[in-house]
Amino acid sequence: MNYKKNLLLVFLGFLLLMPNISHGQEYVTGLTHNPVIAHAAKSKPSPVKNGSAVRLPFVDDFSGQVGYPNPSLWQDQQAFVNRTYPVFPPSIGAVTLDALDESGRVYAHAIRDAFPADTLTSCPIRLDSNFTYNRPMQVGDSLYLSFHYQPGGASRSVPPVEWERVGDAPEFGDKLVLEFGYATGDIIFVGYEYGEYILGPDEYHIAGDTIDNPFMPGCIYIFQNNAFAGEVILIPSDSIFGPEYVWNEVWSTHGCTTDDWLAENPLQFFKEVLIPITDPQYLRNNFQFRFRNFASLDLDSWSSGNIVGWASNCDQWHIDYIVLNTNRNATDFYPQDVAFVTPTTSALALYQSMPWHQYRSSDMAANFHNDLANLSSSTRNTAYSYKVLKNGISNVYTSPVNNENAEPYHSHGLHTYIYHAEPEINFSYSYDNEDSARFVITHVFRMEGANDELLRNDTCMFEQLFYNYYAYDDGTAEGGYTLLSSVGSPDASLAVQFTLAQPDTLRCVRMWFNRTLDDENVDYFSLMVWGDNNGQPGEVLYSLESQLPSFNEENFLQFANYYPEEPIAVEGTFYVGFRQTHNTQLNLGFDQNNDARGHFFYKTTNEWRESFYRGAPMIRPVVGKAYDHSGIHTPQIPSLHLYPNPTSGDVHIGSDMETDGLQCQIFDVYGRMIGHQDIRQGCIHTNGLASGMYIVKILNDNQVIATEKIIKK
Repeated sequence: MNYKKNLLLVFLGFLLLMPNISHGQEYVTGLTHNPVIAHAAKSKPSPVKNGSAVRLPFVDDFSGQVGYPNPSLWQDQQAFVNRTYPVFPPSIGAVTLDALDESGRVYAHAIRDAFPADTLTSCPIRLDSNFTYNRPMQVGDSLYLSFHYQPGGASRSVPPVEWERVGDAPEFGDKLVLEFGYATGDIIFVGYEYGEYILGPDEYHIAGDTIDNPFMPGCIYIFQNNAFAGEVILIPSDSIFGPEYVWNEVWSTHGCTTDDWLAENPLQFFKEVLIPITDPQYLRNNFQFRFRNFASLDLDSWSSGNIVGWASNCDQWHIDYIVLNTNRNATDFYPQDVAFVTPTTSALALYQSMPWHQYRSSDMAANFHNDLANLSSSTRNTAYSYKVLKNGISNVYTSPVNNENAEPYHSHGLHTYIYHAEPEINFSYSYDNEDSARFVITHVFRMEGANDELLRNDTCMFEQLFYNYYAYDDGTAEGGYTLLSSVGSPDASLAVQFTLAQPDTLRCVRMWFNRTLDDENVDYFSLMVWGDNNGQPGEVLYSLESQLPSFNEENFLQFANYYPEEPIAVEGTFYVGFRQTHNTQLNLGFDQNNDARGHFFYKTTNEWRESFYRGAPMIRPVVGKAYDHSGIHTPQIPSLHLYPNPTSGDVHIGSDMETDGLQCQIFDVYGRMIGHQDIRQGCIHTNGLASGMYIVKILNDNQVIATEKIIKK
């Protein structure tokens, strides 16, 4: 959300103009850890490399999944497919290249200067044959690769608002690079495996010393740095050979910001690049292309020395809507496609989730908000509707289909027709005295007729959970929220506001803390509960000292539980949060895609203030009856993905759980169940399905454990 030091300097100048708050302030920083990728790295097996090359068209708009890229199209796992970092992409979802590796942590080789970071490599692609005409591919077949890109650090507002930026903009010395290449068929030396060598109790070496390599007789090892007794050093232990590749850079750009783009064109949040493939060397059966980014990590703290662990994820690039196909030209910028651009919103006015027993119909919002775009070059007639299912099965509400023309985004911007972009919420949930409930809201925005080139971005789903906690956040942190106090005896607090419909019992407070480099944010804080004082935190109802940030990385959602010594009676409006009497930045998770401003407050002197920042601190109070303290009561998200997708045949289930014995239900885009089957040998049969998009629900003992979209070609 910031531009590292640059933004801090801007912010410092802002503070100089506001001396009444100069004793302390709030900040939002980057992350050193991506728990979504970390969870995938732990729970998902590495995808099997595609045995056969991909045929044209090669199309990916990253709307179908979150986490690693689709293994049927991409070979590596370093880039991050997500819906929350890009700002107004062409269609919902994009892939982000940043400074985090495939396990979700800052690269071990990260340095202050530009270093190679993520790589996104396509599977081999058949450019040797034109299968439409059953002949060899020719340069005259007009092959083009197109893609859209955006540097990190964009704001949704024009002109940009500093407090609303998401991510970090790459500096000029950073780069995004596109390369074309292929495997030559030769095997060459590509590197070494390494073994651990422990220096003996009397062993000491300075840089330049040599020893016989204990793993490779006849070779020597040269010390690059001083080494002391007892240290473990890595020494080459074996040679590694692999296929030889030819890679040629065909396009690149230096670090930049969207600010200059938007100053020229207020609709240009992403830029599109269109590259012809005219070199015959690429017309082969194993053509590949890859994106690479070069990042530069800020290893220094802020110049005042007040911000520790500043080094974090940075220099993001977002890539979207990649298309490689024949019969294109230099003006082929506009696909025949309409799409959701960002995730849709909660049906609740304030919360993403809330306790089921506290829900009242008055908690409902008046409207959803949908960001929609017509990506084509001309006006298109579109249809919109939504459907609500309880527990994924029982119909709650189906809206009527509404038709309206949508103007092209490139000339008119987002489609803002009120009955599509701001549809009324004409239903309310019915409380059934159960402990919990789950509602799936499926929105469909489609082009009328049969000309829509990409169907999967026409559907957007929202899962409304009613369990035992309140949440303003969506469960994903894009930044870290920290407090600083420059007075002699620091005393800072954060309080998040919640309002009950009936008196209840506070059992637990769940907090998401981000990891920082070297865990520099681990310091004591007090868990706090306040009453209300005219819309701000009032009397202290409870305080529990000597708590430490915890990182629950065994669970996908990473929230840590903090329990009062005894349950606390609460009613009306109350506040939960923390108090710190030091200047260590605790780095609380901050969801930058849901705006809870007006419902969280900070204090660095003796006065509570509303936040400047657009977002939601990731703090969730748990209320109601007692639960097992060892559990985190949100549904475990199974490790499960469907492939190939799109498909012309059967769909396979990749999972770390046993899939035989599961069931699946298949729904059309209007929410009608059109088929069901028992899953055998990890396979879902799609014979009998017409071409188009479908919703697949995976069930275990009649309980929905996953919902995925598939495209039948």
